[in-house]
Amino acid sequence: MADLHIIRIDDAKALVRVGVPDPERATPQEVRISVTLALAEPPLYTKHDRISETVDYDKIIHFIRDDLGEPAHLIETLSDRVAGHCLSLSDRARWVEVTVKKPSVLSGDGLVAVTIRRERI
Repeated sequence: MADLHIIRIDDAKALVRVGVPDPERATPQEVRISVTLALAEPPLYTKHDRISETVDYDKIIHFIRDDLGEPAHLIETLSDRVAGHCLSLSDRARWVEVTVKKPSVLSGDGLVAVTIRRERI
């Protein structure tokens, strides 16, 4: 098995219009998005200490906060958008796992979350 370089982002916050009923999508809601991105062929960091040697995680965070696109009915749709973006950032990306948490769904304690995993074919 090849070595993998794992990049993780945990609970990045975004305001999005998401929900099945129209009134729920009328107002932006906070979601929290976590990403685990696996890259093949990790660089030799001791020789090449440069951002160009890896995936710039700021591009992932910027996408989550600013570029999730049109309103969505499902948090699954948001997960898929983030996963596609992450895989597009590098040919070395092998798989990505994205979890979207929507705290506003449940009253009281708890939240709803969806996790998807996409692999490069």
